[in-house]
Amino acid sequence: DYSTKSSPWLAHGNVSPRLIARECRRYEEERVENKSTYWVVFELLWRDYFKFFAKKHGDRIFYPSGTLGKESTHVNKRKWGMDPKHIQAWKDGTTGYPLV
Repeated sequence: DYSTKSSPWLAHGNVSPRLIARECRRYEEERVENKSTYWVVFELLWRDYFKFFAKKHGDRIFYPSGTLGKESTHVNKRKWGMDPKHIQAWKDGTTGYPLV
């Protein structure tokens, strides 16, 4: 099981990411640096990055045109379909894909 089990406490503000990162550093200084403590701190950084990114850009993070508000010119860009039947299947979780 690869979880710190701290997500609910972080989400509700009962514990701060700084406290967890500080405790990881303290553990590394007193015992040993390892991949587990590295990844805990790394994931906390990503968590905060995306939280602030979403705060800055609001619901634009969900727009097909993204946060820049313009169509992509990337070679792998997707043309988003707005077929109501497909949208409803997505909402109902019946797309045929196990992960939506």
